[in-house]
Amino acid sequence: MSKISKVLLSFTGFHDPYGDSPIEGIREAGPILQMLTCRTFDHVLLFQTPRLAERTAQTIAEITRLFPAITVTTKPLDRLDDPTDHICILKYLRRFVREILGDHPEADFSVSISSGTPSMHACWLLLAAEGTLPARLLYGHPARIVGEHGRISEVDLAAPEFPHITPSNLGDTVEDEEYTPDLAAIREELRIIGDAPSFVTALERVARLAIYDEHILLLGETGTGKEEFARLIHRLSRRPGPFVAVNCAAIPEALAESVLFGHRKGAFTGAQGDQDGEFVNADGGTLFLDEVGDMPMDIQAKLLRVLQDGQVRPIGAKTVRKTNVRVVAATNTNLQSAIREGRFRADLAQRFIDTVELPPLRERRGDIVTLALFALQGWNTRYGNDKKLSREALAAMQSYDWPGNVREIISTIKRAAMLSRGKRILPEDLRLGEASWLEGQSISMAVPEPHEGFNVQAYLGDQRQKLFRRALEIADGNQATAARLLGISAQAIHKFMTEQERSL
Repeated sequence: MSKISKVLLSFTGFHDPYGDSPIEGIREAGPILQMLTCRTFDHVLLFQTPRLAERTAQTIAEITRLFPAITVTTKPLDRLDDPTDHICILKYLRRFVREILGDHPEADFSVSISSGTPSMHACWLLLAAEGTLPARLLYGHPARIVGEHGRISEVDLAAPEFPHITPSNLGDTVEDEEYTPDLAAIREELRIIGDAPSFVTALERVARLAIYDEHILLLGETGTGKEEFARLIHRLSRRPGPFVAVNCAAIPEALAESVLFGHRKGAFTGAQGDQDGEFVNADGGTLFLDEVGDMPMDIQAKLLRVLQDGQVRPIGAKTVRKTNVRVVAATNTNLQSAIREGRFRADLAQRFIDTVELPPLRERRGDIVTLALFALQGWNTRYGNDKKLSREALAAMQSYDWPGNVREIISTIKRAAMLSRGKRILPEDLRLGEASWLEGQSISMAVPEPHEGFNVQAYLGDQRQKLFRRALEIADGNQATAARLLGISAQAIHKFMTEQERSL
């Protein structure tokens, strides 16, 4: 006769896996860990709402560490935005209860009503009382003093005080409703700014792909926002697990396999213990592989195998481990050239269901002002200031080519706000092009692309100011020396200095 499996069902709460303690340095076990300490279970099913994904992951990690014999499974309620919505909670639980009873036909079920909202507790009570879920209800009482485990009370629904409840005919419509995530709200949450047509096209393409559980490849120059798009894909998907980001270019080649796939103790010199790789850390969620074009060829081969089979083999391990990970990769490399030159595997590129190219900022100039004002507003809020961008500064920004894209415009605004002398940020405060060496090009190479609204006189005037300031800097403020360096008269330098003083 087979052993009857003991299964615990519970929502994850804000006090899981640990809660605050009145004693500094002491963590008190949350309701779920307390339940597992007081009673024995073979399987734990955690019901997870969107806002508690991180706490669910932490709770799973602690259960695995403290109770390695227990199997843990998550049940995501990915569209339950309101944890007090009785009807929606009840619909979700009815659907999952049918699945659970099918997976565990001979199980002994218990439900914890210590974690979650009162609405969730009420729904558990209704399902158990009407017989839909044959389970006992358990409630945990916190320990009165540090070091105790607390105690568990069991709710006896067979007691005469409880009324008989007839099951309702509420349909399970959660599964049938079309999944329509709020793209605008998620964009606001992730601070993805921009309304240029090319940018919106990329957003809409990502939104269509995100709800399907396939690997995606993002292409674009440095600073175009590839990680933000990867986070958007994760938020739009139905994946309950974590979002894990890895910069492939920053991993030493000798450690790449260990970082991604893990290792076992003694597998190589310095491997003093077992370590899970990022694929395992991202299990159930999304793994963002940034700069995947810089990945060594041998690691590309192993990555291809993982994407095909969904299995990882840590270094030194004799067996493989199954993982459920969606990969969103990104690169600023020209993949076609890299494939032709033998630096990137064509079969690996083909494992991604589609590619989405993010436009550079010079191709979405209509977003430059919006991004600049957003960055300045954030800086003002943080430092309690009231800096403003002058019209001349905005014109200069729209004429600039932005080789560092969104990342550069944000850092430029922050620097200008810090260094500007008055309340108004002027063109010279932006110091456009002075950091262009970071993108592998000199100031002289940062020639703007002509566009509608471009003003060549304003651009030349801005470049003239930069040259005058640089000459004065080299000459240590000596106007006669600066004039000789520029090949102009001392009167022209004096006039420039007078104009600068008046603008302050």
